[in-house]
Amino acid sequence: MHSQLHKLIGQQITHDNKSCMLIEVIDNGPLLVFQCLAKKEIQHDQHGNANRRSLPTFTIHCLNEFKTDLHPVLKELLSTTEQKTLLNKLV
Repeated sequence: MHSQLHKLIGQQITHDNKSCMLIEVIDNGPLLVFQCLAKKEIQHDQHGNANRRSLPTFTIHCLNEFKTDLHPVLKELLSTTEQKTLLNKLV
């Protein structure tokens, strides 16, 4: 299952009108980490102090909030057959 997700690393999507790339798959979840290919934003450290400028990232769970279907962003990356196979493994 996770190898199917790891093969997607490097693929690009458009999310909130921003071009983003899948940069990591976290097996515990599983979760997908996307990096937006937009202008760099100020990144804060754990104390809220401005640390550096970096490309924004966001993380999504592979399933929707009800855990009944794949997350819509993940569906954009997979064919219908791949979606069915992965959903059967995750649910």
